Amino acid sequence: MERAGTPSSPLDDLFQIDPQLPAYNQKNDIFNRAMWDDSIDPKDFFVSYDITNYKPKKAKGFNHWDYALRNASWHLTDVVGEMKLESEGRVEGFTDYYSIQTPGPPKPANLPDQQLTTQRIKQVARFLGAGSVGICAIDHRWVYSHHFNRKSGKAQELDFPAALKYAIVLILPMDYQLGKTFPSALSGTTTGLGYANSLNCANMLAQFITNLGYEAVASLNDTALSIPMAIEAGLGEYGRHGLLITPEFGPNVRIAKVFTDLPLEVDQVKEFGVKAFCEICQKCANACPPRAISKEAPSSEAPNFSSFSGIKKWTVNAEKCFQFWVKMNTDCAICIRVCPYNKDYSKWWNRVGIKLANSPLRRFMLWLDNTLGFGKRMKPQDWWVKSGSA
Repeated sequence: MERAGTPSSPLDDLFQIDPQLPAYNQKNDIFNRAMWDDSIDPKDFFVSYDITNYKPKKAKGFNHWDYALRNASWHLTDVVGEMKLESEGRVEGFTDYYSIQTPGPPKPANLPDQQLTTQRIKQVARFLGAGSVGICAIDHRWVYSHHFNRKSGKAQELDFPAALKYAIVLILPMDYQLGKTFPSALSGTTTGLGYANSLNCANMLAQFITNLGYEAVASLNDTALSIPMAIEAGLGEYGRHGLLITPEFGPNVRIAKVFTDLPLEVDQVKEFGVKAFCEICQKCANACPPRAISKEAPSSEAPNFSSFSGIKKWTVNAEKCFQFWVKMNTDCAICIRVCPYNKDYSKWWNRVGIKLANSPLRRFMLWLDNTLGFGKRMKPQDWWVKSGSA
């Protein structure tokens, strides 16, 4: 695939990016490596999302009810995403962008000025379920060089429409209360629901833009790296745990994208103190059972080829992380639960807390977070009780 010129980006200075940084081959993603790399054995991880194959555990949060709810939350994402798996090897939303839009009109709608067009797009995105939304020019360093065909087991050159110039980046918050039960099969429900909401929001927004007579492609984890695009779109900062930390929802989010040729205004990168806080906070690294999160300073070297080298940042060891997921038979996300930025920001005291975290009083905020017991795991059975089903 020929790559368009890369726009200058403040990420170059923030992360000291190697000028020769190659585009990422999606075949090397840890989930795709589990399909072809014998050193990454997924065991029953993937098949457990078919309820006929689930295996309950004695541990709380892993019984039939818990798996039933988790798998139900993934149902729509799996069914829609795998409609072309047998015929084309596509897993839309994860290895390929969505192809479910219907054609637009022969004549495009009249547009107001670019500023008002952008305001309307953001208004619609929030109406459709996005917690926050930002826009960036497409930096082709973050667009995959190849996508992975799960039927053939081969990496194929990514055909990215050249007309698409902008990425509308959507932040979909996950459920805070259910996330307190990470890790468990039950807590995997908030992940599944986050993806379902992302699928819905991104595809409706893409269809809206298509209905205006412009090109739009909905995307989740496929096609391009979401976190650098979200940072470029002014939606958050990069944390020690390798996740995007947003000012509205912390790291407890999913990210979706809509690529388009609709003329839009781009947002600016916004720093609000996350890097300085993560430099003194080790909570995610200390809580990570497989020790996949670095306690060291940001580095340009990646732990293995599932991650980029050439970008100075904290990088999670994807191999260690996924191996723990396999043992758990569900996603983990302890790092989200214990992160001091993971709060219910509808509460005023938590909004005060994030201001402290992003100020010279950050060490005091970290002490408060520990003293008040934030990040402690809630027993999965307590979620069922508090939801009124006891």
